[in-house]
Parts: sequence; structure tokens; C-alpha cells
Amino acid sequence: MLEETLILTQIIFIDIILAADNAIIIGLIAANFVPKNRRQIILWGVAGALVFKIIFALFATYLFKFYFIKILGGLLLIWIVNDLRKDLFEIKKSKITKKKIK
Repeated sequence: MLEETLILTQIIFIDIILAADNAIIIGLIAANFVPKNRRQIILWGVAGALVFKIIFALFATYLFKFYFIKILGGLLLIWIVNDLRKDLFEIKKSKITKKKIK
């Protein structure tokens, strides 16, 4: 139980640290409204984002109990890394080709 609470706390802490993108999006949305309503829009946006982050963190912690989810997540990460690797090699290859053409 203590280990699960620690994992949940870590997930929530990391999620809050990475919430800067939410703040930027909320600010961009609020900028389109009259100044009178901006403060309330920002407040509700931040509160909603925080509530959803906690709900998703709880759900992620629950899913980590299932080994097949961990395996599936690991396979997905391997696939993403391989895809990024291919993209990087293609970019490098195209730069080399452009240099040879010049």
C-alpha cells in the first residue's frame, strides 16, 4: 500500500511539473475573452486540468497492476523509439545527400 501511494505521488508530482503546456493553452484561450472574464476562465481551466490530471494518475496507477499493460506499454515504447530512430536516420541521410548535390 505504501509503495502504491509513493508511485501515485510521484506520478502526480511529475504531472504537475509538466503542466506548463496546460497553462500556456489556458492563457491563450483566456486571451480571447474580455478582461472581466479572464480570471474566472483561467481559474476554471486550471482547476479542471488539475482534477483531470489526478483522475488520470489514479487510473494509470490502477492499470499498472496488470502485467500485460506493462508489457504492452513497453512494446509501444520500443515501437516509438524505433520510429524516431528511422526518422533521425532519414533526416541525416537527406542532409548528406543535399551536401553531395551542392
